[in-house]
Amino acid sequence: MDVLRDPTHIGMFEPQDLDILKGVFTRLTASGSLRLDEAGARSLARSIITLYRHGVRDPDRLFDVLQVEAT
Repeated sequence: MDVLRDPTHIGMFEPQDLDILKGVFTRLTASGSLRLDEAGARSLARSIITLYRHGVRDPDRLFDVLQVEAT
C-alpha cells in the first residue's frame, strides 16, 4: 500500500513498513558510529520516517543517506 496516496491511511504504516523503519533504525544505531541520547534517537527516527514518506523506501538507501548525514 502506498501510504502517501491513500487518504484513508495518512500517517499510518503497514507492518512491512514498520519492519523497514525499525530495521534501518537498528542498523544505524548498532553500527556504533552514532552515540544518541533520547532526543537524538527521536530525531533519527523522525529523519527515517520523513525520508520514507518522501519515497525513499529502499532500506540500504535510507541507511546510506542517514549514515552520511550523521558523519
